[in-house]
Amino acid sequence: MEHLTDSLSVKELKDILVKNSISLAMQGTFSQDVMMLIQAKINKLPNQKIISKKIFALVIEMAQNIHHYSDNRVFSEKYGKDIGVGILTISENETKYIITSGNYVSAEDAKEINSRFKYLNKLNDEELKELYKKYRKQPQRENKPGANLGFIDMRRKSGNPLDYEIQTDENSKSFFILSVKVNKEL
Repeated sequence: MEHLTDSLSVKELKDILVKNSISLAMQGTFSQDVMMLIQAKINKLPNQKIISKKIFALVIEMAQNIHHYSDNRVFSEKYGKDIGVGILTISENETKYIITSGNYVSAEDAKEINSRFKYLNKLNDEELKELYKKYRKQPQRENKPGANLGFIDMRRKSGNPLDYEIQTDENSKSFFILSVKVNKEL
C-alpha cells in the first residue's frame, strides 16, 4: 500500500481530534441533512436534555452565521445561490462543552465583529435581555438576513462570554473563529 506523504494522514487527524477532546468536526456547507446528523451526535452526549438543546441551538446559530456571512462560498443547487462554507467542532473539557466555528469574513465584517463582541461580553444577563428586545423591534437590515440577533442569542444561551479571534492569512483575508462555551452543570 502506498503511503500518503503529501497530505495530513487520517491517523494524524484522529490524534489531533482526540488530543483536543473533539467529538465532532465538520467542514463544508451546513445543509439540513448535515444538521440532523449533528443533532443525532449531540443527543448522544452524556448530559441533560436542556444542555443538549442549548448546544444544538448554538450549533444552528453558528451554522446559519457561516451559511449567510462566510466569504468562502460555493453554489448550492438546493438554494439556487452561493452559500457559505466553514468549519464547526464540538469539544469538551471537565466543566464545559465548547462549540467552535470558523469561516472567512470580509474586512468590513471583521471590524464590526471585533467591536460587537467587546460590547456584548461586557453586558450582564439583564442588559443582554434588553438589547435582544431592542433588536427584535428593529426592521431587518438591508442586504443582511435576520434581525442581527445571532451573537446576542448565543451569548444569552451559553451563559458565558463569547471567545473569538480574527486571524489574517498570507493573502490578507480575515478568518473568524468563534468559541461558545456551555457549562455542563446548570
